[in-house]
Amino acid sequence: MKTNLRQKAETLAERPYFVKIVQDETTEGGKVWVASNPELEGCFGQGETKEEAEINLTEARIDFIQSLLEDNLPVPEPQTIATMTSSDSKTLNFSNDMPEFEQEVRLQKSSLSYIRT
Repeated sequence: MKTNLRQKAETLAERPYFVKIVQDETTEGGKVWVASNPELEGCFGQGETKEEAEINLTEARIDFIQSLLEDNLPVPEPQTIATMTSSDSKTLNFSNDMPEFEQEVRLQKSSLSYIRT
C-alpha cells in the first residue's frame, strides 16, 4: 500500500506548483536558500544554492503529499500561472483569474522581469 501511495505522491508532485525561492540567514549568520510551494503550507527545502534548495523541495513535496494521502487528506491544487522574480529575490504572484492587462500594469510598476509558467 505504501508503494502505491508513494507512486501517487510522485505523480501528484510533478504538477506545476509555484516555487518560491528566497535567500535567508541561518542562526549562525550564514546564507541559505529556501524554496517553498505556497500551496502546500509547511512544505519547503533549503540548500547552499538555489538549485540545491529546489532539488530538496522536490523531495519534500513528494513526502508532504504522501503524508496527506496516508491521512486521507486532500492534496491542494497548483494555483500560479505567472512568476516574476528579480536578482534580489523579489517575487510577484498572479492568480489564475487576474486579467493579463492587470498583470502587465503590476509588472511595469515593479520593474521586474518575468517568465510565464
